[in-house]
Amino acid sequence: MAAKTVTIESKDYVFNTLKEAQNYYDAIVKELYNAKLTLTTGQDFEDLKWIYSTYCHYTKQNLDKLSNSDITGFKGISTVREKGGQYIPTECCAIIFSDSSSNCTEEEFFTDKALKEIAIKQNPR
Repeated sequence: MAAKTVTIESKDYVFNTLKEAQNYYDAIVKELYNAKLTLTTGQDFEDLKWIYSTYCHYTKQNLDKLSNSDITGFKGISTVREKGGQYIPTECCAIIFSDSSSNCTEEEFFTDKALKEIAIKQNPR
């Protein structure tokens, strides 16, 4: 089975494998979590925004949220994820949305799951 590449169009970059892309963005999320930072500008912000938007369009999920709100930031959070019947603490992104009335909401976002979906769509069999 051939490795799936992942093209991040926001910076016109191709990762040679899905795992390489997942590790790269996982490190960004962990850094945000450990430093308790919120990412609001820059290339990493644009990349995460592109990944989330592309994932939503591919899966037809949260399209109403994308059209009615602006993504204003990303931060690292701790959550519990089910894997193989076990619940494991893990870090993930929280996307910060702002709507026209300046209300802010947050939503969990797993970059590894989104990148996997993007790789599947970019590399159909």
